[in-house]
Amino acid sequence: MSGKSTLFDTYALEAEFFEDVLASDVSKLPSESHLVEIGAGIGLLALKLVARGYKVTAFEPEAAGFTEMHAMREIVLSNWIGEIPTVNFIDHYIDDTTEIGEPADYMIAINVIEHVPEYEQLIVNALRLKSESATLRLICPNYAIPYEPHFEIPIILTKNFTWRIFKKRITKSTTPNPVDFWRDLSWPTQRKLKKKLDNLGIVAEFSRDATNHYIKRALTDPKFIERKGPIIGNCLKVFATVAQHLTRFIPLSFSPIIDCRINGKAK
Repeated sequence: MSGKSTLFDTYALEAEFFEDVLASDVSKLPSESHLVEIGAGIGLLALKLVARGYKVTAFEPEAAGFTEMHAMREIVLSNWIGEIPTVNFIDHYIDDTTEIGEPADYMIAINVIEHVPEYEQLIVNALRLKSESATLRLICPNYAIPYEPHFEIPIILTKNFTWRIFKKRITKSTTPNPVDFWRDLSWPTQRKLKKKLDNLGIVAEFSRDATNHYIKRALTDPKFIERKGPIIGNCLKVFATVAQHLTRFIPLSFSPIIDCRINGKAK
C-alpha cells in the first residue's frame, strides 16, 4: 500500500501543478466552457476544473504502465469533501468515431503523446472535437534532451540502443508492465512534432511557458525535488538555477518541455 500511496500523492501533486500551468489559458474562458482532457489519469485535474465552473470531458483509457488510474480515481471520488463535481469520464481512446456532444472550447493533453506510438493520428482525431476557435494544448517531455524521465536513464543514441544498455533496469522497474510501457514510448522532440504537424497542414505555436513553470517548481518545491531522488533532484536544482537566467535564449528545439498550442484544424 505504501507504494500505491506514494504514486497517488505524486499524481495529486501533478494535478495541482498543471492547474497552475494551465491557469493563463483557462482563466480567459467563460464559465461553463467545455474543456476536454486527453489522458486524465486519476481525474483530479478534471474535477478541479469542474469545481472552477467549467464543463469537462475527460478521456482515460489506461494505457500500459497506467493500470491503476481508474482505481485511484475511485479513491479520489470516494474521499471528495462536499458535492462531487460532475465530470464526463470516458474510459477509452479517442478515435475517428468519437463524439462528445458539443465541441470543445479548450483541449489539453498533458504528458500524453510521448506514450502514443502514432501520436499524430491522436492529434488529428482530437482536433475533430474542438470548435474552430478552440485551442488544443500539448505538453510533454522533449526527447531532444538526452534523458528518459519515466525510467530516469540517459538516452544513448537511439531508443533501441538505449534499450540494449538499460534493458535490465527497465524490466526491473516498478512501473506496471515496463516492457509494454517502453514499447509505446514515442520519444517526441519539438522538431519531430513540428514536422509532423506541418505535414498535416496544422499550424502550431510553441512556447517556453511550461518549461518556465518547471524551472520555478525545481527552485521552490522541495517535494518535487525529493521525489526525484538526491542525484536527479540536485541536478534539476542546478539546471534550474542556471536556466532561469538563460531560458529565453535556449532554442525551442532544445527546451526540455514541449509546449504546443494548436488553434486551427487539420486541412
